[in-house]
Amino acid sequence: MYVTLTFGDAGLKYVPSFCSGLRELSVSDCPNVTDFGLYELAKLGPTLRYLSVAKCDQVSDAGLKVIARKCYKLRYLNARGCEAVSDDAITLLARSCTRLRALNIGKCDVSDAGLRALAECCPNLKKLSLRNYAGLKYVPSFCSGLRELSVSDCSNVTDFGLYELAKLGPTLRYLSVAKCDQVSDAGLKVIARKCYKLRYLNARGCEAVSDDAITLLARSCTRLRALNIGKCDVSDAGLRALAECCPNLKKLSLRNCELVTDRGMQCVAYYCRGLQQLNIQDCQISLEGYRAVKKYCKRCVIEHTNPGFF
Repeated sequence: MYVTLTFGDAGLKYVPSFCSGLRELSVSDCPNVTDFGLYELAKLGPTLRYLSVAKCDQVSDAGLKVIARKCYKLRYLNARGCEAVSDDAITLLARSCTRLRALNIGKCDVSDAGLRALAECCPNLKKLSLRNYAGLKYVPSFCSGLRELSVSDCSNVTDFGLYELAKLGPTLRYLSVAKCDQVSDAGLKVIARKCYKLRYLNARGCEAVSDDAITLLARSCTRLRALNIGKCDVSDAGLRALAECCPNLKKLSLRNCELVTDRGMQCVAYYCRGLQQLNIQDCQISLEGYRAVKKYCKRCVIEHTNPGFF
């Protein structure tokens, strides 16, 4: 059973009594949910496998620790935006919930210590989101099976961090380094060479990423299905390499790529005929480039800011 609730602590006290077999629960965006509510939810015990307390800003280490102790068969936890959650709770969570498969601790107060405990105790972790966090060196060593990783908005992540992540090799299929403004071609090239089975990459806002990295990415990661290079320093040359080497691309975002013109758009349209989503907002694309996409990519939804397109 999966339940989404939108009330506070007062309602949560009834859940364990009447829904004793509950396996999945979301109380995301419930500002009235506090640690006391989690004490009640913890009575569900090992039955609970999925829990989301995203943006419940009154949840702290105290509540999450009780969940960790009682709900030790937890597989998925989303604590994104719980800024009062720190290393203490994550360390206990890692040691208690060793079967954890997916974890989102974006904007939590977690450091290297918490991630190290997590990496050492949860080797089967498949999905991890570490927004606003920069310690990556433990991930490849202990989470060798990690398939999806997001470090979006982590201003301290650099190319050296990507060198570490590249050790995950072909296991890594999804990577987001959006708005990591210290990431450049050097780091992305290492990812491209080592993580050649990558299916999804979000490098939006990485302005030091240029045609050099995108060309190598295209030639190495030919199974790429979704790519966001909005606001990157990419031109028609990078798009041509991408189009020729990744014909199965389904989603592409070029928002704010000012060097991209109709020529690059025509290459994408001709080679990537299965394209389903395209974002060309704030690009220098004319009606000619737009029509090329409409001609060859029959099912493509195009996001744009040109009032002349119809």
